[in-house]
Amino acid sequence: MKLIIRAHGIDKKIYEEAKKKNLYIIDFTCPLVSKIHKIAAQYKENNYYIFLVGSNKHPEIIGTSSCCGKNYSIIQNEDEVENGLEKFFKARTDKLLLVVQTTFNKNKFKNIEKNIRKKLDSKVKLVVKNTICNATEQRQIETEKIAKEVEVMIIVGGKNSSNTRKLYEIAKEFTNTLLIETDEELNINEIKKYNKVGIMAGTSTPVEVINNVKNKIVL
Repeated sequence: MKLIIRAHGIDKKIYEEAKKKNLYIIDFTCPLVSKIHKIAAQYKENNYYIFLVGSNKHPEIIGTSSCCGKNYSIIQNEDEVENGLEKFFKARTDKLLLVVQTTFNKNKFKNIEKNIRKKLDSKVKLVVKNTICNATEQRQIETEKIAKEVEVMIIVGGKNSSNTRKLYEIAKEFTNTLLIETDEELNINEIKKYNKVGIMAGTSTPVEVINNVKNKIVL
């Protein structure tokens, strides 16, 4: 029997159980995700409390949390910082590690980090690891730049994809924005109302799907 591990990784307990059962493991965990797992495990051993910035329902965060021991909190937004800090102050440590989901919104992460720094005194040793994927971060930067220059932005990708939804959230801060999975969802009559149209796609969106959207607009 085989166990195939997806790019987001899995809870380490599942991995360990599979090894005990001598399952053939095919591990497709993204190297960047594996790196976060190692960081979390290393700092846990050094008595750090860990803040995981990301979605508590995302498989990457679920997998990473299994490497953190008991002293960790998941921070999804700035509103959750206060609760996380309360738990940190109750823990018997003055060391705090901040890591982030690889597909998280870079601007939100910066704001969360600033919020945390404001509320810590000099006695706390804070280590920040910006573990957002470079490709993801570059897409977010480009999305913001294009969105500021167009009248409507089209984000192409899976609606359940974390990195795609982050692009959508960024773009809609600056302009009219649509989130579609294929060109079939595109109302071309609506798009023709605009003179400047921008397109950005999630990291796993096939080139063919992107081209179909582009061709439908151009033709």
